[in-house]
Amino acid sequence: MTTLARVLALDSLWNWRQRLRLKLSLSKLLQLRFNVFLMSIFPISFTKVYIWILAKLYFFSKPQEKTIIRRNIAKVIRDRKPSEINKIADEVVRGIVQHYQEKMFNGFLAMPKFRKFLHSRVSFDGYERVLQDALKEGRGVIIATAHYGALEFLPIYLAVIKYATVTMAKFTTEKLKNIIIPRANGDGLDIIVPGDVTNVLHEATKVLTQNKIFVTQCDETDEWRADRNHTMEFLGRKIHPDRMLKVLCKRTGAVLLFGLLRRDSKNRYELILHRVPDEGDVPINVRTLKLLEEYIYRYPDQWYEWKKYHRFACAS
Repeated sequence: MTTLARVLALDSLWNWRQRLRLKLSLSKLLQLRFNVFLMSIFPISFTKVYIWILAKLYFFSKPQEKTIIRRNIAKVIRDRKPSEINKIADEVVRGIVQHYQEKMFNGFLAMPKFRKFLHSRVSFDGYERVLQDALKEGRGVIIATAHYGALEFLPIYLAVIKYATVTMAKFTTEKLKNIIIPRANGDGLDIIVPGDVTNVLHEATKVLTQNKIFVTQCDETDEWRADRNHTMEFLGRKIHPDRMLKVLCKRTGAVLLFGLLRRDSKNRYELILHRVPDEGDVPINVRTLKLLEEYIYRYPDQWYEWKKYHRFACAS
């Protein structure tokens, strides 16, 4: 390569880096029309590699993001050496990339292959009885999950194994929505899109009165309605938890389960469910976040909201 070519290549890379720095999140980068088109026509093995390359370029263009992740982990997990914190931060970034690879599986892998993948890779034996017992009560079941592990697979897996399941999702583009929703519906998963309904709480209530499963997230800080009557400690911060989970449980009388789809190893997953007791001195929304906190401390690399840790501070 000539000196001029090297300079031009570096200049091009620098300009690309500057555009990324100014405009795009990783999610928006991956969902650019050109990228979605490529990932929709190429084999899934190519797609995984392509996402990995784009993610590498993204974190190269925004090195501060990994710095923020590392700093926030160090604030919360104070008994680890710097080398251990660095390793966790590397694993968190790897988990973020896996998350987007899983999104593409969910969106573009041929459904027969995707069903086979879920059946063969997800372990649910130890916790399925928790769900079955909850459904027998006939009150509807809320599964409060989080930005943790293979979140993208949890609702569709329940639908694939024939549980009547509804979840809520937002889409960056209309085209992506038009791809995902028909695929999900084909396997019995209904999706509530907040912008398409007048009242999400009303829609969720209808689902639960039909004794279905409603999957929601308990760490979606962008959508929190702070419960000013209660405070709690979460990852070393005093915060006001979101009150909507408590409101939904009170309105419907539904059984509340806390659930995570934890990555057990490469391409293997464990679906974990815990029942959150209906009664007690500690509010139900607080108990749910404490369960999440327990799993974050146990497997910190699986939670991919470390970059947004400051938003929990804003909820204080």
